[in-house]
Amino acid sequence: MKKVNEIFNPNKITIKGKSTIVDTESGKYVIKEKQKDIKSLYNYLSSRDFNNYPQIIDEYDNNYVYEYLKDNPSPLNQKCVDMAKLLANLHYKTSYFKPIVKDEIKGVYENILSNINYFENYYQKLIDKASNEEYPSPSNYLLLRNETKINSLISYLKKELEKWYKIVINNEKERVVYNHNNLSIDHYINDYFISWDNYQIDTPVLDLINLYKNDYNKYDYSNFLENYTKRFELLEEEKLLLFIIISLPDIKYLKEDELTNTIIIGKLINYINSSEKLIRPYYSIEKKEE
Repeated sequence: MKKVNEIFNPNKITIKGKSTIVDTESGKYVIKEKQKDIKSLYNYLSSRDFNNYPQIIDEYDNNYVYEYLKDNPSPLNQKCVDMAKLLANLHYKTSYFKPIVKDEIKGVYENILSNINYFENYYQKLIDKASNEEYPSPSNYLLLRNETKINSLISYLKKELEKWYKIVINNEKERVVYNHNNLSIDHYINDYFISWDNYQIDTPVLDLINLYKNDYNKYDYSNFLENYTKRFELLEEEKLLLFIIISLPDIKYLKEDELTNTIIIGKLINYINSSEKLIRPYYSIEKKEE
């Protein structure tokens, strides 16, 4: 902080997450510690005609100094549509195909299957325990009421994972893009993406998965996905992978407090219902096309 004061002589300093915002006589700036070579990333994105990122004004020691972007308020749903268009544009302009590495594909398959099995075993133990209670607690009662829903989800995940693996293991190439890899509504400002420190070259569904996991209950994600795929259509295997991973809830471990446990189980069921509602129309479309 002493170094910031010496260099910028700011009127005000605000700490926001990993960023330091300095308000000076000449304007506002954002200071972030260097985690990756963002300059090289920006040069590449610019070469692909994508310039929707905050400019690097200067750098000192191990820090970048970025321009400060002021967020102009806009309706949330409109902001999501605009963000979908920008993300599709990023993926379109940076996409290319590379040879598939079979061992990597197998590793992804085994990792997802392991997560599904862990999810299944964890909740099956809870269901078995709840089934033996003469008077189930509210959280256990909620769990038992949704046992069929949880079992149906597990069957769906295993079936779709096998379908995905069968497709990709026989492919020669896979499509990759530059992913922002830290995407949320908070990192989209006035048609710019900020906070690129975690960027990664990978399947385009990486950004879509992160966004859903971060923001699924904040706005209409189905509208976001529809606007994204209008501009950057997902391949069959990409769509399968996306739906598999977003359909698998993160495990939230139960506590000693019954009220907390009821809330945790309620959120689990809400997540399953939301994911099912998002995905169902895509399977209806496929059946009509068949």
